[in-house]
Amino acid sequence: MIENIKTYLLVSEYEFDRLPLIENLKEHIDQLVFVDAIFPKFQKVPFLEKLIEVSKNRTGKHLNQNEIGCLLGHIKIWRLISNYKETNKHFLILESDSKILNHELINKYFKIVQDNYDIFFWGSWNGHASIKKSFKKNIDNKWTYGPPLVKSIYGTYGYSLNAKTAKYLLKATKKISYPVDMFKYIMNENEIKIGAIRPEIITTWRITPSNIKKENFILKLKHNLIIKIFDLRNRIQSYFY
Repeated sequence: MIENIKTYLLVSEYEFDRLPLIENLKEHIDQLVFVDAIFPKFQKVPFLEKLIEVSKNRTGKHLNQNEIGCLLGHIKIWRLISNYKETNKHFLILESDSKILNHELINKYFKIVQDNYDIFFWGSWNGHASIKKSFKKNIDNKWTYGPPLVKSIYGTYGYSLNAKTAKYLLKATKKISYPVDMFKYIMNENEIKIGAIRPEIITTWRITPSNIKKENFILKLKHNLIIKIFDLRNRIQSYFY
């Protein structure tokens, strides 16, 4: 059980296949706050087509409707967190298919994390966050944590942050451009303290279809191959930090 950690869960009434996953999270988190996810397919998003076109003009590739919905959903949570007084207090953010692998470790290290980082990724890029060698710390010779290579941070299914960072991300995403989980485009490690852990202790169930993009076997195979190639590159680079 995750105890005394306010946790925001992005969910939608249209995610029928994820109801058992959501129930599982409810059983294991004592301070769970539900935030309605945004799906343009079912909900009206003002100026949606304009937002899609603007994203393409700024990045060369347009966001799809669900990527915009995901961004808007996390913005809703950041706004809630930004209302808290400026402290180092962290709030955990999860998505409907998030899977917590180690509740005890989160409870034990949450205060250490919030005392040392502005944002921390308990899970990122399917477990492939690369921690900078000179700064990494070990836990039970199983996990390492510390400042990551920012370009190895990808995903929004398990992270925590403070009010300062919530305000920072709101400002950084004010002009729509990249997907919300491509943090390398919106975070500057000289302005906020970023942390991550590897192997990840929050992941995804991967038993329901993605709500962002359609996938098939070939696309998944290609995606996994790309991850392995770039992960090797990132681990080599992180060794020299």
